[in-house]
Amino acid sequence: MTSLSALTGLLLAGCTTQLVYMNDIYLVNTCGVPLEVQTQHSTNWLPVIEPRVVAPGERISVASYRSYGEDVDEQVSCRYALTVKGPERTRLVSADDMRNALLGVKRERDGLQRSWTLKDGVFCP
Repeated sequence: MTSLSALTGLLLAGCTTQLVYMNDIYLVNTCGVPLEVQTQHSTNWLPVIEPRVVAPGERISVASYRSYGEDVDEQVSCRYALTVKGPERTRLVSADDMRNALLGVKRERDGLQRSWTLKDGVFCP
């Protein structure tokens, strides 16, 4: 009876343990001018990310999600928004725009950390 209880405990523990991945999306400012970047609905675990100025060549996180296996494109909220403001114009990036941009980006992986870096100027205003 004791061995049956131990076996049941092991089986239940095995069924409830899930790996938690960190999916991060980064944007590198390749626009040649400082940009003010602000996101909305860009994380499922961090507090609201405040707007910040990104210098040319600097990399900034524009989304971060905890995941139990889903890839990042499945996690980008339909309410996601990225505002990229340059000296003369502003670009608003929707969830669909972000998902489409991610299709052409290679995923980097380091253990449970997965990241995508947008660096081709696709969101320059």
